[in-house]
Amino acid sequence: MLFCFIGNDPIFGSIFLLVAAYYVLVVLSLLHLIFKTNYNLTERLLWMVVLWVVPVFGLLAYWVFWSRRSKV
Repeated sequence: MLFCFIGNDPIFGSIFLLVAAYYVLVVLSLLHLIFKTNYNLTERLLWMVVLWVVPVFGLLAYWVFWSRRSKV
């Protein structure tokens, strides 16, 4: 039913695709956070909250801070 509206309204379709892409990136970031980093439990939980609660800036902040930490 939802996909019928995507084809009829280009604005709704683009917003839907942007939101879907955002949450795919959030899930990938969470998987990276859980399995690929050496953050302690408190830091991981804090980043999980930031990734889910703060839109766009939380996603960008995670990857910027992680890249800075890996360079040190």
